[in-house]
Amino acid sequence: MLRSGERAMAPMARAIASWASAPRLACPTRGAALTRTLRASSSSSDVEEDVLDVFPRGGSGKTVNRHLKRQGMVPGVFFKPGDEQGELLSFHSKDIERLVRKHGVVGVGARVLELNFPDGARREPVVAKQVMLDPSTQMVENVNFMPCVPNTKVKVNVPVRAEGEDASPGVKRGGFAWKVSKFLEVRCLGKDIPAEIVIDVASLDVGEKVFLRDLVLPEGVSVKVKDENIPILKIAGKAR
Repeated sequence: MLRSGERAMAPMARAIASWASAPRLACPTRGAALTRTLRASSSSSDVEEDVLDVFPRGGSGKTVNRHLKRQGMVPGVFFKPGDEQGELLSFHSKDIERLVRKHGVVGVGARVLELNFPDGARREPVVAKQVMLDPSTQMVENVNFMPCVPNTKVKVNVPVRAEGEDASPGVKRGGFAWKVSKFLEVRCLGKDIPAEIVIDVASLDVGEKVFLRDLVLPEGVSVKVKDENIPILKIAGKAR
């Protein structure tokens, strides 16, 4: 859930401190009558565009944040495991807004970003663990980052996308693809984070559902679930 301001930083820091030891939850991989796919892909151009220039920030609070906003900047915090205070950062509003427009709020958290410090002194691979929006403008007002090196296990939210709606008999008869879950929380190594979960609905009719148990995930990627029978997507609406 998106939350305003920096009020969520203390619990967020405690959560980050426990990520490295988080247990892995196996995801079902048995076959289903319909083909479900999960895609994880990125291009070299994506990698270059997902670099975020950051700058040290000397303080926090409403006064500092207002000053940053007037300069076209956004505050952020880079948390390392066990660090409850975090490293205070700032970055250009236009840069983070570009990433949000490109990937979506949830999608930004499913991308490995690179924080580029002044003069190239440091480059840190991270994921945006929490993106906070201004409730009135829906502009990004704060971001919490966590490290994401290739062989470290992470827990991130990955957006769900429907594919094949034009061919779906249910959609042709007046239904629509309703995402019961707009994203799924996955656990995997940093190098294996999927950009999105794509569900093929081309053969689905009105009322048919895709359940978590139907997903076939890549090796090393698991989904945190309480019940594998939870529906992820359905063709909703009334058929003509």
